[in-house]
Amino acid sequence: MSIAVQRRQGGMTIIEIAVVLTIAALVYALGVPLFSVWIANTHTRTAAEGLYNGVQLARAEAIRRNRAVQITFDPAAAPAWTMGCVVAVDAGTPNVDDPGDCLGVIQTRAAGEVSNQPQFVPVPADAVTITFDALGRVILNADGSATPTQIDVSNPVLAAADRRDLRLVFGPGGDVRMCDPLVTGTDPRRC
Repeated sequence: MSIAVQRRQGGMTIIEIAVVLTIAALVYALGVPLFSVWIANTHTRTAAEGLYNGVQLARAEAIRRNRAVQITFDPAAAPAWTMGCVVAVDAGTPNVDDPGDCLGVIQTRAAGEVSNQPQFVPVPADAVTITFDALGRVILNADGSATPTQIDVSNPVLAAADRRDLRLVFGPGGDVRMCDPLVTGTDPRRC
């Protein structure tokens, strides 16, 4: 075996290493901002799905317990929400958890459980409580406050061009739908 062949098998040249590092730096420089946008949009989706699931759970609990159940969310501490009975009732044996019991808070989601970047913007602006009756329909709130017709979930950390906002739309029959305000046409994701 010749000496020239042995040198070629010895490894990479400094120029080859520099080319590989330059390509890796370019890929990293292009990929990190896109990854950050993707993460922020994932936080928005997680917050929207968390509220969507909370509203669905409140509706199911109202039907299961055969009494009015409400869910209240805090736009300033999104995605936090609290679900509970409108009127506390001990329907069975005292100090025993019977199926008809509804004593205060049923479930809570704290603001720290997921990212606090997304914001909830209800329409009308001061509507933060949704109340379901025993049939799962949206009814007037016991305190007389307005009921939201929709809640926009957005992430103000991102530029408007990079944001993927979502919207929860509430129907009078108790149905709730999550949709994308940017989608148009006959796409089922449209609002």
